[in-house]
Amino acid sequence: MDDPLLGDRPRADYTAAERRFSQLLRRQLDEVLEGRRGELWLLRRYPGDPHRLGVPPLPPGEDGGEVRLAVAEGLVREAIAFVCPDGAGGPTAQEPTADGGVLERRAFATRYPHIVLERVDRFAAGGAAPAESAWCLRRVQNQRAQVRLNRLLDAANLALEVAKLVRP
Repeated sequence: MDDPLLGDRPRADYTAAERRFSQLLRRQLDEVLEGRRGELWLLRRYPGDPHRLGVPPLPPGEDGGEVRLAVAEGLVREAIAFVCPDGAGGPTAQEPTADGGVLERRAFATRYPHIVLERVDRFAAGGAAPAESAWCLRRVQNQRAQVRLNRLLDAANLALEVAKLVRP
């Protein structure tokens, strides 16, 4: 059994476009984790069309034609497994769509308390299987605002402590 953390592994066989995609995915994931991005749509699958996949696009002007579906999906699945290792999900919420179909949403806990992974399944009218499934990382707390407030409180407490030292 291979240990992904400490075990030996061969170099990944990426094309130039797959390298750029892997860097983009890592950068966007970091942006969500650091609070510089509110959401990241990671993956969109179409069960009726196995040769179609939605992933974060490369920036305009960069050719994504060399990105193989299996490699792109593998990278995104690794990102999902990284943030959501146990797959614990909340209740499935269902809402009707304008075309008579159904949209189901389910949030999954991640290892980061301020981020959830949301799965969205779209069902066509009368359909039992999803026509489309998508996964999105979403911030549920503005960590920056919380940090700013904590810093302000720390500064106020420090000022009080300094005032106590200056006054006998």
